[in-house]
Amino acid sequence: MLITAGPTREAIDAVRYLSNRSSGKMGIALAEEASRRGYATTLLIGPVSEPLPQGPTLSVERFESTAQLQSLLQQHWPNHELLVMAAAVADFIPRTLSQGKASRHQGPVTLTLDPAPDLLQWASASRRPGQHLVGFALEPADNCIEHAQAKLARKGVDAIVANPLETMDASTIEACLVLPEGSNIKPTGTLPKSQFATWLWDALDERFPT
Repeated sequence: MLITAGPTREAIDAVRYLSNRSSGKMGIALAEEASRRGYATTLLIGPVSEPLPQGPTLSVERFESTAQLQSLLQQHWPNHELLVMAAAVADFIPRTLSQGKASRHQGPVTLTLDPAPDLLQWASASRRPGQHLVGFALEPADNCIEHAQAKLARKGVDAIVANPLETMDASTIEACLVLPEGSNIKPTGTLPKSQFATWLWDALDERFPT
């Protein structure tokens, strides 16, 4: 099992960066549960403050930028059966990197942002027969499932976890698993992320037995 977790950081200058509030808690919980089930598991995790999981079947590698995560995925994805993309990957990356530390005395600064590589799309397009891919869709709760259904069709993945924006950086989650046939399944109510990880692996094990 290959799992990505946490945010990316895209440098603006030698000190500053663009990032997001992802804590990595969901991906860490998924990695811990996969390892507990005895799966050989690789966790690729961004800059987080959460304690990293440990286990005899678990290996952990760190990334900071989208480019670093992309490189790790290119290295590891061919050798895994299932990829869960729980990381909050940047949508935009600064076009240029300022030398040194930019100063306010230099006057107004304009950032030009280019679209980041679509790592979920790349993973979907590059997979071989027998590999499965689960993405995450982080959207406001009132239209989260609709966005997840559209993302599933657009990316060509096996399932999408519709993850309400309101649960970002929280210790609990109220999410559902959106499937290609137009259905979705969900646990009852709001769960600690560790319990949701157990529920999600049960659902994935049923659909993608190893």
